[in-house]
Amino acid sequence: MLANIENFSVSKILKSTGGTLIFGSEDEGVLSISTDSREIGDKCLYIPIKGEKFDGHTFLEGALKNGAEGYLTQNDYIVKGYGFGIKVKDTKKALGDIAAAYREGFCADVVALTGSVGKTTTKEFIASVLSRRFNTVKTKANYNNDIGLPFTLLSIGADTQKAVVEMGMSNFKEISYLTNIARPDAAVITNIGTSHIEFLKSREGILKAKCEIFEGLKEGGTAFLNGDDDLLQTLSGKLGFKTVFFGIDNKKCDICAENVKLYPLKTEFEISGQKFEINIPGRHNVYNALCAYAVGKMYGMTDDEIRKGLLDYKNDGIRQSIIEINGAKILNDCYNSSLQAAMSAIDVLKKLSDGKKIAVLGDMAELGDMSEDCHRKLGAYFASSGCDVLITVGNEAKFIADEAKKCGVREKNIYSFENNADAALCLKGILKKNDAVLIKGSHCMKMEEIAKNI
Repeated sequence: MLANIENFSVSKILKSTGGTLIFGSEDEGVLSISTDSREIGDKCLYIPIKGEKFDGHTFLEGALKNGAEGYLTQNDYIVKGYGFGIKVKDTKKALGDIAAAYREGFCADVVALTGSVGKTTTKEFIASVLSRRFNTVKTKANYNNDIGLPFTLLSIGADTQKAVVEMGMSNFKEISYLTNIARPDAAVITNIGTSHIEFLKSREGILKAKCEIFEGLKEGGTAFLNGDDDLLQTLSGKLGFKTVFFGIDNKKCDICAENVKLYPLKTEFEISGQKFEINIPGRHNVYNALCAYAVGKMYGMTDDEIRKGLLDYKNDGIRQSIIEINGAKILNDCYNSSLQAAMSAIDVLKKLSDGKKIAVLGDMAELGDMSEDCHRKLGAYFASSGCDVLITVGNEAKFIADEAKKCGVREKNIYSFENNADAALCLKGILKKNDAVLIKGSHCMKMEEIAKNI
């Protein structure tokens, strides 16, 4: 990754990282930072990251050839030809330290968000709304980890007014680390589901991990919480700073959506009598839009600005994108999956077409001991949905098929496969004009292959 930054001196890098200058001048200026030896900017600091498969230190010579000015290292050797070199204990942590110091040098407000489902979509809605009035930067794609988040902060400049940063995690202390780098002015939790429950053991464990986001929240900051989520509701009055709840069913929320109307390609709703529309289907997406509305209101935006900002939302192509093939609608939602997300996607499928409704569902990962139970719950939900055909892919997804059959879905309408190629072949054989198809599975299942195949 590469970030072009405002001038940041070697002396500031030394101060923020606690590093030691091996050679060169502390007065040297840095105008870009990269962790990829192939992407080198002007006056670039190359930061080699040691990962599971590759060690960036092996590419120090390559970064130099591509024009890097200086480098960090957690090793002892010196690479000649650079303008400066700095030794640190851990280059990945040093990246976070630099980003934290860099972020504090600007006046931009930082909005941080996390949650089990809908993080990236909510991030996009918030950024779309804020961009209607403010110069806004945001997390690219879903670069929400200990490398991606620092690079989002490094994209802040003197003219940046708002930054929207997404925080992902799979275990405790990960969000704690990220939030103390970002030091947000506002913190969002979209919901508490079952994603990563294999490591966090329970939804209560997930709640605890997500609440780490508040550790870095600045004094006077605001928390935005989904008031329809049973566990987030328990935080009311307990956080010690201003909290805004948004929801649909819980009328005690500070911001409520009413008169929600679902259509195949859009969703309409009202807030305090004002009508809003989003160009994406599904009741669950109303929560994402409500959160963006709440953040926009905190920053003094008008209903009209927010309305236009919500309509500016653009799908990234792998989350609930709808494509049409020979008269059939394909709901391509194969970036990732969880019980909540898959159930919401089935709800969208139900309204997508007047023809046959086909759900292609793959394994949901990282569920640990709850895996069979969650897959069976999804099978029962499919059976109750009124959709017509179920195609499953993977070993765990067989529980979806088995439970759907137990709950009354006719066996001739259920197909189970080990791989995407066979599932795609089956789908091609039964897909007709006016049908609707949902493709949904965890990222490891690579179910985008099915969408590409058909």
